Amino acid sequence: MNIQTKAIPSPCTGICTMDGALGWCLGCGRTGDEITEWSSAGDVRRSAIWAMLPERINALGISITRLPWPQGRIAEFVAESLDQKSGTWALGCYGATAEFICQHNEPCDVSVTGETITAISDRGALQLTIGEHVRALRLRADHTRRGNRAIFLVILKARATLPVATTLTPLGRDEGAVRTACRNDAWYDLGLGRADLRFCVRASATELRDKLNQASGLPLSDVLQAAGAMIVKHSPARVVESPLGRAEIGTPIPPPGGQSPDGPHTHLLPGHLASGRATQPGIDLPPVYALGATFYPRTGSQGNIAPEYAA
Repeated sequence: MNIQTKAIPSPCTGICTMDGALGWCLGCGRTGDEITEWSSAGDVRRSAIWAMLPERINALGISITRLPWPQGRIAEFVAESLDQKSGTWALGCYGATAEFICQHNEPCDVSVTGETITAISDRGALQLTIGEHVRALRLRADHTRRGNRAIFLVILKARATLPVATTLTPLGRDEGAVRTACRNDAWYDLGLGRADLRFCVRASATELRDKLNQASGLPLSDVLQAAGAMIVKHSPARVVESPLGRAEIGTPIPPPGGQSPDGPHTHLLPGHLASGRATQPGIDLPPVYALGATFYPRTGSQGNIAPEYAA
């Protein structure tokens, strides 16, 4: 992909607390001396420190750790995972999520322009921009199996600066739509009130636009009461934005009690959303980070993770 790879990054996850008995950081597994020397260490020494961390992390029972991937390797991973259809990419939070996946026999056009990776299928689209501040974390599998349950792409919360709407808000034309043909369509922010996530719908049908305009200014619960049935009827494209990009999902919305389609789909569950969590209960990201995107490998796949980092 001709993506440049820079120096080996720090293992730090922002949880800078030392284990009193073992003398290792509870976030990254390094000793105090290794943390102190890191800024002046060369790549050989940094690689040696990284090589010692898996055993320590196992001993500490740490489930979420940083991957030793610089910006270019993260971008390469995103592009390869989409090109090889090796898993699912999700944008959103606990209770409001867009999942983008292509089946092996489903055409998917993947392109890289600068720092931006774009994937377009007949049923959805994904666009992620991997800037220099993006970090890759992994959720390790339990002791009964190897590999990773998920890869999280994150940035510092201070850099998560999406516009925040607390009520249904008309946004005019969706000029940032991945598909150019959709850039004249009206879109609406459903008003989740989060700085790390926007959940929107893009409406081309006049009947749906009229209903959404009538509901403008209402909180989410009232919007679902007033316009939920109309949204399900028309199944407009759902646009979920994170600090790293957007997912656009065009598959039909199942009726209440129905099942999500096998492929790209969205979930909007106000009961779960009320928890304010980025991830599901039992999985906690380091608190300094905002979630940008999550990758779930297909069963039996490591999602192109280099073997030395997948243990």
